[in-house]
Amino acid sequence: MDNSDEITIIETKKINVDNPIIIEGVPDIGLVGSIAVSHMVQEQNFDEVGYIKSDLFPPVMVVHDRKVLNPVRIFQKGKLIAILSEIPIDPRPGYMLSKKLTEWYKEKGVELIISISGMSLQERIDIDEPEVFGTSNNEDVLKKMEGSGVKILEEGFVSGFYALILKNSIELNLNSSVLLAQCYPSYPDPGAAASILKILNKLTGLEVDVKQLSEQAEDLKVNYRVLMEQTNASMQRENKVEVPTMYR
Repeated sequence: MDNSDEITIIETKKINVDNPIIIEGVPDIGLVGSIAVSHMVQEQNFDEVGYIKSDLFPPVMVVHDRKVLNPVRIFQKGKLIAILSEIPIDPRPGYMLSKKLTEWYKEKGVELIISISGMSLQERIDIDEPEVFGTSNNEDVLKKMEGSGVKILEEGFVSGFYALILKNSIELNLNSSVLLAQCYPSYPDPGAAASILKILNKLTGLEVDVKQLSEQAEDLKVNYRVLMEQTNASMQRENKVEVPTMYR
């Protein structure tokens, strides 16, 4: 039995895009991906076009503006498709979800996958503008990232859910990349999310305004506190390996 059948991708609106670019925001270090993608889809008025369901996910629904929503949702604007998770993805469902998603990306004829994450930095409090590092399985994508201000990882590790996305992308011959912003190790980091969005603007042609992230940073840290606690617990279960300092 293919265990990925335990995860179902539901398109509530037909997603019919040529060579889409996928942007993934899943909770991990600093909640950088979740905060960045959540802000992006709201500020740029992405359409909600689907969700992902599984009995392997925690029994959670989220409420925003009085609406009850699935915690893992799919959004679209033009050729951009965003995957936003507001629940941590534990190891077992992570393996299955990464397989299911990359197979779905293959069906959609994806041009590029951009996974958004954080890179913990103990001295983060002393940094006004977090730097963004990155890697990809495609040399042309690496050059484009570097031209957009990303510091390319020469050596190191990518771990957790996004490592699975990279691994499956290589097996399916998909172009995949990961952006990692310097962030607080255990706190939600809107400033790191802002740094990532500035890079995304250059890579995708979006014009996401990040001022609000700075202005509402303290409120966002409070709003994301519970998710950060859940994510820290999930990463401990996963025994997550971070990029060693020598590789930064």
